Amino acid sequence: MAKSSEEIIIIGAGAAGLMAARELSGQYKTTILEAEETIGGRIMTISWKGTKEAEAGAEFVHGELPLTLGLLQEAGLKYHLISGQMFRVTDNGEWSTQHEMIPNWDEILELMEKSPADMTMQDFLNQHYPSEQHADLRKNIQGFVQGFDLADITKVSVGYLYNEWTNESEKNFRIEKGYGAMTSFLAEECRKQQCNIVTNAPVTAVEWSAGKVQVQTADGTTWSADKLLVTIPLGILQKNTISFSPAIPSYIKAANDIGWGSVIKVILHFKTPFWEKHAQQMAFLLGKTPIPTWWTQYPDQANVLTGWLGGPPSAAYTTKTDKELLALAFQSLATLCNETEEMVWEQFTNGHVFNWDTIPHVAGGYSYGTPASVAAQLVLNTPIDNTIYFAGEALYNGASPGTVEAALVTGKTVAARIKGT
Repeated sequence: MAKSSEEIIIIGAGAAGLMAARELSGQYKTTILEAEETIGGRIMTISWKGTKEAEAGAEFVHGELPLTLGLLQEAGLKYHLISGQMFRVTDNGEWSTQHEMIPNWDEILELMEKSPADMTMQDFLNQHYPSEQHADLRKNIQGFVQGFDLADITKVSVGYLYNEWTNESEKNFRIEKGYGAMTSFLAEECRKQQCNIVTNAPVTAVEWSAGKVQVQTADGTTWSADKLLVTIPLGILQKNTISFSPAIPSYIKAANDIGWGSVIKVILHFKTPFWEKHAQQMAFLLGKTPIPTWWTQYPDQANVLTGWLGGPPSAAYTTKTDKELLALAFQSLATLCNETEEMVWEQFTNGHVFNWDTIPHVAGGYSYGTPASVAAQLVLNTPIDNTIYFAGEALYNGASPGTVEAALVTGKTVAARIKGT
């Protein structure tokens, strides 16, 4: 196919932006403007001394997701099924195997299915599980909603949670070289098609009219094109950090009608797997500690634990230093593993803290659905004068929300829409 004379600018070199660029750059002159020094967005695979790659951002492939696994196969990247057991630490410090994320799981899903889709989870709990009779169950449900979906129970919709929870696969995969290898593959494919990927180029302003855009970056450089695709994280779009002229208030309002979650992720490497004295095949560990969710690299034999604090509770720690968050992690692990904090510190070799709320040009983890999200997604998935388009995981309304797959799907879908205009 002959290359079109039309030019397209894509803001953001995350999964959605790279996927769209790969689809478009063979036909259009395409430029990606990425605010950070590196590509990937909320995909951030790090290499560190003494262990294999670790994921600071997206980590798991949640099920047999066609676009993600198809890309991995195309790139020749290996992935493997995650195995192992999930444990919960009881109030008296005992480890018990847990087969369901929440007790009464089937009953809860049945009630959710019968509830109005636009009901909030808070209203659902108040109706079906009054606090005076179901205090523990409510805490478990709230903890799961916060940890898994990064969601506020007063804002997240029952319909969104029901769709996600009932479609969640029991099969989860980990990519052997990390998601970063996949985004590197996509970027290389884009460059083969003469796509220009410019890093350290945060966009500050967009002037537009039908069929014409001018984009300005922080250093004062101006870029011109016929169409613009915005793939920045929802949290950045909500803050209206890019000045649009003419303004696009209905689109910014729509962005704010979708939920946006916070998360802190801690990755720690130890001299020995001291947790294995409780369980040899531990995959996940849950408990009532400041950082309540932990996982291993099982079945890989790596002395690494990843801690996860998601949703509204993590917002209380956004001003904490990495050193303070590390201390919080050791306090949590000592409690869960019935060890002293001194022992955990002594076992520690190195680690990383990622407070995603404080990471520039991201400002959070991933999106979740509110009662207003369906209408908001319709707005954001509608191009402005066939000139400005949007993509990203927050605009996805399929069975795998909040995932890399969701971002890839929206990038591919919007590219097809642009090609059809």
